[in-house]
Amino acid sequence: MLFKVRCRPAFAALFITLDPGEKITVKTGSIISMDGDVTVKTQFCGFWLSALVRKCLGGTDVFVDYLTNETDYPITVVLSQTTIGDIERIDLSEGALCLQPGVFLAYTKKVKIKNCWAGFGSWLVGEGLFKTKFQGKGRVFIAAYGGIIKKTIYQDLVMSQGHLLASSSKTRLKYHKEDEKVNLTISGLKAKNKRTQSTLIYYQSRNLQGLINYLRSLV
Repeated sequence: MLFKVRCRPAFAALFITLDPGEKITVKTGSIISMDGDVTVKTQFCGFWLSALVRKCLGGTDVFVDYLTNETDYPITVVLSQTTIGDIERIDLSEGALCLQPGVFLAYTKKVKIKNCWAGFGSWLVGEGLFKTKFQGKGRVFIAAYGGIIKKTIYQDLVMSQGHLLASSSKTRLKYHKEDEKVNLTISGLKAKNKRTQSTLIYYQSRNLQGLINYLRSLV
């Protein structure tokens, strides 16, 4: 399976070449184009009950599209998100990741998904009680409105709501409201020696809600 992200950074599209017998799972509605011989099946994103819980309490997708090459020659699929923005490939060999709602674009085989408890703080600011946890030995592709930045943090990091895309499953998130703005404090777990362990996050340089607020200010 070959992957190539083109038209970066503002209008990124993911080009995937599936060899015979290969398959990939993609977000429903993300397909721009595909060869006519691709087999498409729409099913629940994981176990049906877990998918419904994530939808009702986390705002994520219930269904996904499974694309399979059942021919004896390579075929191509092109994916993108509905808004402008960038696409990033994440190798899960670095560890499991919890994704924010709406970030997932596609994932390969050997990737397992499950519900990840987000906490009541996340629910109170509109981000749901659960997030989607991706783990395994495959790859996940995420899409964002802004430029995607990968960062390993070694101490507390304060970030405006809407910029975080994905974080290590061991990352601690704490939401707090200041005036009319919600900020997010990101930190790693405390070790036995009381030192904070490093943690990996992905975040975006812009967020869609910021654009919406700007356009409202012009009216």
